[in-house]
Amino acid sequence: MVTGDHPITAKAIARAVGIISEESETVEDIAQRLGVPVEQVNNRDAKACVIHGSDLATKSPEELDSLLKNHSEIVFARTSPQQKLVIVEGCQRQGAIVAVTGDGVNDSPALKKADIGVAMGIAGSDVSKQAADMILLDDNFASIVTGVEEGRLIFDNLKKSIAYTLTSNIPEITPFLMYLITETPLALGTITILCIDLGTDMIPAISLAYEQAETDIMKRRPRDPKHDRLVNERLISMAYGQIGPIQAGAGFFTYLVIMAENGFLPSRLLGLRKSWESREINDLEDSYGQEWVCLFFHFILFSFLIILFVRHMNIENNLNLLVILPFLLQLLSVNGLC
Repeated sequence: MVTGDHPITAKAIARAVGIISEESETVEDIAQRLGVPVEQVNNRDAKACVIHGSDLATKSPEELDSLLKNHSEIVFARTSPQQKLVIVEGCQRQGAIVAVTGDGVNDSPALKKADIGVAMGIAGSDVSKQAADMILLDDNFASIVTGVEEGRLIFDNLKKSIAYTLTSNIPEITPFLMYLITETPLALGTITILCIDLGTDMIPAISLAYEQAETDIMKRRPRDPKHDRLVNERLISMAYGQIGPIQAGAGFFTYLVIMAENGFLPSRLLGLRKSWESREINDLEDSYGQEWVCLFFHFILFSFLIILFVRHMNIENNLNLLVILPFLLQLLSVNGLC
């Protein structure tokens, strides 16, 4: 707590609001309880302390760092604007995320230097509002907690949406790599990928932005801005190293099962790309010696029957059409090769 009040007043306010807990004692309290002079009490035995501005002016940065490290409950009284700035810099040297609240012109340097500067919307001066990062329109300190919770919720939901979007890159690019390296028939066409990205992937990614807050969202420590970024190494490794390969493996397993059910075993698919895409070959043999032909009009008829089936079922939800449309477009894209 940093204030310009008298030390006795500042200590009473700090105890009233819980900054200094009831069981905590200052050096003066320990000396009074033991009946000894204040000079004989070890400063490290006191969990709380009250520092006057005149005493703070004589301390070096190293002494201030030791004070901040050894005491968890500190009240700075009779401080000047420059001393408030020094206190903020000292807390930041300890690796802390510093939030400063103020309403006057003398609080502006500390508000500007702090990681989060909070100004009062009603009683605050214009200078403090310009220097602050957050303005409390109702001058209610409880709004700070609400603002921090909303900020953490937005940050978490953005990470969820980004992670969900990135995971689809590996299973989408893997079919093309297998298509080029092993010369297997293309498992996933470009039109299908476009429909997946614009149709089926967009809606779940947007819905993740409206997720409710986790139960422990306000119990976490403030994030480290240097390492805990929106897209960090952990998110990339999870999306590209774990979930992406799992999705790609599941997709290729389905692809191999469907092809095997139709006569093309995995060993037959290797090197089959040129024959599969050739317009001149109309008697392609599968693993069982069956001959396959490419019939464009049969695919068109099949697509037309699916459309009639959808209309017959009176499907009013457009989302169902988005699910079926990629398969229809994929059929038409395959037919274009024949």
